[in-house]
Amino acid sequence: MILTYFCWDASVSSMLSGDTKTWKADAPWGQALKVVGISFLILAVLTAALAGLGNFADIGTVTIVYVIAVLFAAIRGGVVPAVITAIAAAGAAAFFFYPPLYDFRVYNPIHLIDLVLFIVVAVVTGKLANDVRRAKVREQADALREALIGSVSHELRTPLATIIGTASVLSQSSDIANHRRLAPLVKGLSEEADRLDDHIQNLLDATRISSEGIRPHVEWIDPADIINAAIERKSRLLTDHRVVVAVAHDLPMVQIDPMLVEKALSQLIENAAKYSPPGSPIAVSAEKGNGEVRLVVQDQGAGLSPGERDRIWQRFYRGEWHRATTKGSGLGLWVARSFVTACGGTIKASSAGPGQGATLSIHLPTQRAELGRRLDTDD
Repeated sequence: MILTYFCWDASVSSMLSGDTKTWKADAPWGQALKVVGISFLILAVLTAALAGLGNFADIGTVTIVYVIAVLFAAIRGGVVPAVITAIAAAGAAAFFFYPPLYDFRVYNPIHLIDLVLFIVVAVVTGKLANDVRRAKVREQADALREALIGSVSHELRTPLATIIGTASVLSQSSDIANHRRLAPLVKGLSEEADRLDDHIQNLLDATRISSEGIRPHVEWIDPADIINAAIERKSRLLTDHRVVVAVAHDLPMVQIDPMLVEKALSQLIENAAKYSPPGSPIAVSAEKGNGEVRLVVQDQGAGLSPGERDRIWQRFYRGEWHRATTKGSGLGLWVARSFVTACGGTIKASSAGPGQGATLSIHLPTQRAELGRRLDTDD
């Protein structure tokens, strides 16, 4: 019964969670059979060694030695080979070392308990070893993916910069601007190049967050300056929207990395522009309260369902409806949250429901700022 439970927990439950393909990729049947064969060979060597040792010393329990074979099976093949090896090891212990010898029946209660505990420990240990193996494989795959993304993104920046510069020069030409067919083409080229540049920057930021971590360079900054810079950064996306800016007059200075927070606020503004209908207003405000400064972006667009309010901050997450109607990578808000968190702040989302707009806000602590202001006054 115990063995059945652990087998279910280790293999069947992973299938129900959609991990079947992963297991097959990690340990195809041919590879699994090969691992089981080598594990049985290890069992045979261990059994021979224990039998030889038994000629010189009294061996009480032998099952702990067989964990070596179980660990090998788990690391190289996964849970199923580990379970098979554990059962074979228990059979070898019962047949060769526990009276009556050369018989699978075991009458001594101590030996029975030893065998049951061995199977339980072996399966649990095998599952843990398999989890470690998978974690290591995932870590290596993530490192390779991040390196590939970073390399490709950097290689794309140079030709893309040329395209953006060329499109900008063409758009400023009077001949192009007055041409009925070429003007829209150049405008579209410029917009798509800028959008691609934003995507590449998100990829580079994601690579930086995952591999290097974020090291903020903090300084004193006026929150109003961050808002102005973020709106200027996303001015192209806001041409079809009416932007309403409201900044409280008594905002304190905050000690943050202004570049990181500006990028984060830019992502919130871009998100509002992408998911709001043309002509709808977008409100950007800054206010003080409860020991923090809040930078708030409010739109009247697609809104969020209750389940999406937390999931939108996950990497690569995009709702099914959004994925079908709006272009995006699902990286922007994850990058924004990472940047704000690195500066000691928090980021939140609220919405009355789908189709009723959304409010995304950055919360920056002001305690350090107020303390710094008092110290400056004392000096």
